[in-house]
This record gives sequence, C-alpha cells and structure tokens, in this order.
Amino acid sequence: MPKIDVTTRRFSFQRRPTPVPGDLRIVWRVALIMAMLGCSRSNRASLAKLHILNDVVRSDSHDRLKLALAGDKNQLPWSFRVEPAFARAIDFVVGEQLATWTKTTGRAALQLTKNGIESANAVLNLEDALVVERAVVAELAKTITETRVGNLLGEGRSA
Repeated sequence: MPKIDVTTRRFSFQRRPTPVPGDLRIVWRVALIMAMLGCSRSNRASLAKLHILNDVVRSDSHDRLKLALAGDKNQLPWSFRVEPAFARAIDFVVGEQLATWTKTTGRAALQLTKNGIESANAVLNLEDALVVERAVVAELAKTITETRVGNLLGEGRSA
C-alpha cells in the first residue's frame, strides 16, 4: 500500500449542524413560559409554580400532580428539579420585557407585560406547535393556586 504524505495535503473542515432536542432550545422554553403565564390567573405566576409546571411538562408527571392537587397525601410534598436552562429562559423573558418581576403571596413571581400578553396569546393560538405542552399547561395552570404551591412544597408542615 503506498504511503500518503499528509503534510502536503490540505484538509478542510465544515461545520455541520448538531441536532438539539426541542426542550433544550431557548425558543421552546420561552414559548413554554409564555404559555404558563398566559394560562395563569392574572397572567402572573410565582417562580415556584413555574418550576413545578416546567417539571410536570418535562417529566410527563401530570397525572401524579393531579393526584397531589386532589389531596392525595402520598404525593406530597412535591419534589421537582430546578433546571438552570429554565432559569436562563426566564432571564431572557424578563430581558426581552415580556414579563416583569413582582411578588405574589410573598414569593418571587413573573407578571406578563402588554407585549408579553400578546406573545402568550400568539403561543396559545398556535395550532401545530407545543400541542401536548399547551394542553398540560392549560389544564393545570389555573388549578395550581399559590396556596396549592405552598402545599405541594410542604410549607407549614413540621418535620
């Protein structure tokens, strides 16, 4: 087999796109946050509620959450993951002035701005995107009150 002299050959590299799962894309997360806030009472939700909803959508545990909301003591307290990517998407939403920081029942919360309400409505009116996610959020966002968030997190319970 003849030897190839690689020192005189030219190499070229081309960047190829790497597929990224939808849930790791910031656009997916921003749209999800818009849906969460748009489906929440007064277009406002605490950070804890947003993290619970995010965990339910990501882990497909909405049946377990429904049991917890119905009063199943075996499902409480709710343990959820806090994802840094979700927090970055929240920062993006605030930075783009789609929502502002506020408080609700003593917790840090997000409130949609006028532009945020328009964006949330646009997301909620999509026909062929975030179909499953929007259905879960629409079903659960209004039923998870801040009092229920406290119950889910085990507030007021003694150890």
